[in-house]
Amino acid sequence: MRRVPPDFTFVTYEGLPDLDPDDRLAVTELATRGLKAVPAVWNDPAVDWARAGICVIRSTWDYHLAHERFLQWAERVSRVTQLWNPLPIVRWNAHKRYMQELSDRGASVVPTAWLPAGSKADVAALLRAHGWNRAVVKPAIGLATRGVMRIDDAEESLRQAQAHVAALLEEYDVMVQPFMASVDSYGERALVLIEGAYSHATRKTAFQKLAAAGEAGETPVEADADEIAVARRVVTMVPEPWLYARVDLVRDDANRPIVIELELVEPSLFLGMHPAAPARFADALARLLRPREHVHARP
Repeated sequence: MRRVPPDFTFVTYEGLPDLDPDDRLAVTELATRGLKAVPAVWNDPAVDWARAGICVIRSTWDYHLAHERFLQWAERVSRVTQLWNPLPIVRWNAHKRYMQELSDRGASVVPTAWLPAGSKADVAALLRAHGWNRAVVKPAIGLATRGVMRIDDAEESLRQAQAHVAALLEEYDVMVQPFMASVDSYGERALVLIEGAYSHATRKTAFQKLAAAGEAGETPVEADADEIAVARRVVTMVPEPWLYARVDLVRDDANRPIVIELELVEPSLFLGMHPAAPARFADALARLLRPREHVHARP
């Protein structure tokens, strides 16, 4: 007898084949609604995505190591079933150049200097030109701390940074941002939005390692009104409908919340950090089985 397809497949990577425990909270909530969700590894050739139900990208935390292959996978899945967040969002958000677009549209974001792959860069000169004595170097395609380096204008740090940037530029576009001192005190605030509405917030530690949700020093917090306002404004700039979003904020030197990252591909949603969050996400997923006018579209 042929198996009945699940209602949902939560897409993960081989490092978490049974999902992040945080996402399993949503699986449990869906079960209480009579809906079945199963995990699948995105690059497992045995998966029949046409019989996977609605596919929800969750902990695909190696996509940056095979960026083009991951985008090709997302395109294949989109041809045979619903993918959330959808393919145009995945393409747009998987490269951090979206930060420049947000800035161009008037969002408050961390200032960024862009270095294109294959170019040469003088890190010391770049810091002087921007007036930054501390900075952070990141590949434009990446997650967690892979390829991330915190630097300052001391001679040894600049020497190491020069070598690091040169190595990254052999493969990646690179972004250089001023170090925001608030990450060591106030911390990053990760604000989760579901179907366009603010849900809950988490305090993240600086330079957080890749780990299951809640295992890298995160703690639940209440977001301030100005933080929620920034997050709500930023997600109106997303160019396609979306189901879930995470807006990561820091405070600048004037104590204003600014965006350090907008996560729309595979963010931890920290569902376990708020008692109502798993049910809220499960309800949003259940509505995907009905007409789609509920998802948040760009105004």
